[in-house]
Amino acid sequence: MVDVVVEGDATDLDAIDATWLTAALQEAGVATDAAVTAVRSRPIGTGQVGENIRFALDWSTSDPALPQSVVGKFPSTSEMSRATAVATETYLRELGFYRDLQDSSVIRTPHIYRLEDDLAHNRFVLLMEDITPAEQGDQIAGCSVEQARLALDSAADLHASTWDRAAELAEIPWIGAPDPESLRARVALYGMCWDGFEQRYADRLTPEQLDAGRWLGENLLRTAQAAAELTPCLAHNDYRLDNMLFGTGVGAPPLTVVDWQTVRPGAGAYDVAYFLGAGLLPDTRADAEEALVSDYVAALRDRGVDADSDEIWRGYRLGSTSGYAMAVVASQIVEQTDRGDAMFVAMAGRHAEQMLTLDVAGLVD
Repeated sequence: MVDVVVEGDATDLDAIDATWLTAALQEAGVATDAAVTAVRSRPIGTGQVGENIRFALDWSTSDPALPQSVVGKFPSTSEMSRATAVATETYLRELGFYRDLQDSSVIRTPHIYRLEDDLAHNRFVLLMEDITPAEQGDQIAGCSVEQARLALDSAADLHASTWDRAAELAEIPWIGAPDPESLRARVALYGMCWDGFEQRYADRLTPEQLDAGRWLGENLLRTAQAAAELTPCLAHNDYRLDNMLFGTGVGAPPLTVVDWQTVRPGAGAYDVAYFLGAGLLPDTRADAEEALVSDYVAALRDRGVDADSDEIWRGYRLGSTSGYAMAVVASQIVEQTDRGDAMFVAMAGRHAEQMLTLDVAGLVD
């Protein structure tokens, strides 16, 4: 069992016992007279900035309405990943989303039973619904066109509910107004990470794919400035398969989206490009992307948004850069793992092909 220290009722992960869970679930209205009598825990998921633990529960009464398991999310056990979370405010953003925006965002997310935090010391515990039966998406394997269509329909739920409301969102303290200096800092971070990325993955990417990354380093500020002209909404900004749970049986929602550590206002089409660029294999994406983006535009309009299809397509082309940028930076600022390396190579390679297919350079050159 990992050792994750938090303050409040849960002093460490070992303190998440039957007594603590009983109190948390009773206060959340999930249980009244019933008590948790035994707990079994195991790590789940593929996240590198947080630890996710599934708690299987035994109850004092036999009631099918009681959850048989719950999930707890905690800070990463990696010092490097925790330091990254502080610098990028990822824990602050995820907790802020669940506190301030979950109820109004429409998109299906796990129900939260309890949230405790001491972010001054980078500590928290997030106790949430366990989505079952469901299967986590696999960023490396990719997905089907039907799964992609479902993901974009859910993206339209998120984006439509906050379309063109950047000023209102900026009033939330942890979001704030757009900051040009932060944008320049993100561009500079890409430059600082590039050499390490290239050295680590040069033998796993083609020369053309590496050239796309070099071009992006020279033009990232220009693409970001062009994106700032697009209609804003609340965007997930890490909208990919590893952060999605696809229902596999009766009672499970078709799709649940998790890991809200990068949420902030941005162009909704960036989420679409980020998902399709790495979620579909390149040939499949090239064949299906125009129809899928058109479906996304139609979904926005069905939800009352006067979406401009030309603007969305421009945003989609610009957004093809986002996954490559994430792969370069994230690979260098979180703990290195074999799966992480495979994922970052898949993201960079597939997004490079997307950038080239869509001629993103033609938008800014």
